[in-house]
Amino acid sequence: MINTRFSVALHIMVELARNPGANLTSAILATRVNTHAVAVRRIVRVLKEAGLVRSIQGPNGGVCLLGDADTIPLSQIAELTGENMGFATHRMAADEDRSNTFSDAVLSTIESEQRKAHLAAMSHLDGITVKNILDASVLRSELNDLVAQGLSDQQIRWQYHIVSGHLVKK
Repeated sequence: MINTRFSVALHIMVELARNPGANLTSAILATRVNTHAVAVRRIVRVLKEAGLVRSIQGPNGGVCLLGDADTIPLSQIAELTGENMGFATHRMAADEDRSNTFSDAVLSTIESEQRKAHLAAMSHLDGITVKNILDASVLRSELNDLVAQGLSDQQIRWQYHIVSGHLVKK
């Protein structure tokens, strides 16, 4: 089974960054992230314990982002969700009488490469913030809207330019 906690947590953080100061309920977040509200609450609990969000229960409750989305690296969210950014490795059967240690050496080598891949991915995610994902998502959404209106790529390039992460008509 694929672990989606990182992706869901990041999506929640971007939704909160997009709505600064608003208290979004777990039901609203679940709809936007396309998961169950219980899964959202579990992830919010982890984000709250890390001091990234505030969660208020009750009729006027909800979740909001604490701090600046520009200071939250994706690597922090990956660590909080326990995400392995490399790849999964298989396990060998416990057999003390196994005379072929080559299989163990292969697995050990694979695990070493997995750790390197994880560290490389985490290093890359250190340089990307929640705000970066929000800005790229807003721009992509605006482009999708223009395409839905029937504009071609060439028309978009001629008629629009990017200003502060948004498409603006020239």
